[in-house]
Amino acid sequence: MSGWKITILCCHYTNEAMAEDLADIPAKIEIKSFPCSGRIEVSDILKALEAEAEAVLVAGCEKGSCHNRSGSMRAEKRVEAARKILEEIGMEPERVQMAFIPRLDTGAFVAAAKKTFEKLLDILPKGETTS
Repeated sequence: MSGWKITILCCHYTNEAMAEDLADIPAKIEIKSFPCSGRIEVSDILKALEAEAEAVLVAGCEKGSCHNRSGSMRAEKRVEAARKILEEIGMEPERVQMAFIPRLDTGAFVAAAKKTFEKLLDILPKGETTS
């Protein structure tokens, strides 16, 4: 394991993944579920980074299929706001990613987590690890 941490903030309708589904991602994966991704605030994203996550993935329902109508769209706007804050303070905005996941599609959820880890590999300086 790399020693990196990825926090996934997700709507509970987007995740049925178990620890073994995410086991081949060489990072500590922390999952925090919300009743709807629209309830995820910018402060939740920033707190995850403050709690030593190298990256945050916000996972919401596919556009147009959110059970709360526009929750995923609100989440997307908050991800963009968090990315803007990161850019303003000199951090890589790519540390925060948004994924739209079909309801309870474990494969798409795991693929989004892997993509977030791959993005992390792209943005961190070669050889940088955390402890």
